[in-house]
Amino acid sequence: MAWGEKYTQLVADCLAKSKVPDCSVVLITDEATNTDCLPRTVEVVRKPLQFQGKLAKVELLKSLPDDLELVLFLDVDTIILENISLGFDKAAMHGIAMAPAPHFSIEHFRDFGQVMDRFNVPRQGQLLYNSGVIFFDAKNPDIIKVFDLACELAAGDEKAVWSDQPYITLAIEMLGVNPYTLAPSFNHRAFGELVSGPIRIWHSYKPMPADAGTLEPGYLHNYSGGKMMKVKKVPLA
Repeated sequence: MAWGEKYTQLVADCLAKSKVPDCSVVLITDEATNTDCLPRTVEVVRKPLQFQGKLAKVELLKSLPDDLELVLFLDVDTIILENISLGFDKAAMHGIAMAPAPHFSIEHFRDFGQVMDRFNVPRQGQLLYNSGVIFFDAKNPDIIKVFDLACELAAGDEKAVWSDQPYITLAIEMLGVNPYTLAPSFNHRAFGELVSGPIRIWHSYKPMPADAGTLEPGYLHNYSGGKMMKVKKVPLA
């Protein structure tokens, strides 16, 4: 999902650099953005937008084309490096599969706890999921309800300054949906978090190091100073 030529070009870059699975690729955009930079194989779906910025993502997630089934949503600053079939498999089993956000406490994410309070959701240390990589079953009524509620919560919140991510997680919490939790390697944000094994999806505007998908076994790594650095040696057996 992208609107504006700058971000549509980022989608084209993502596709050019990624190991895209053998599946249909769909760009959902607004009614005006030029999409000539995209490969002809990309299906372009145009929708009117009520929200601005990242909240428009929630709006679009609740109005997907009817023919979509198992879906991988990707932010524009992502690159697929490795096999990601686990995400589709688990979305088929559980309805939705997501990785934790590096800032993983929803109540402490930019003081989103005050929003939880307004909706009478107790602060109990719930996990915040990152919404830049979402595998989901678009035919699953429980998941459709998640996106519908997330949009409703954001639309009805006069202080909606937190973007889409915590509202999606809050909707998951309020509806009692239990996502399959993917390893952080499926959504690496390059915020300095530790990496175990290769990165499967790079999710950052920062330049991706050449060895991001082929990190040396036996070490935990993190991203620092533009490079993947060994942080701690770990046993292989």
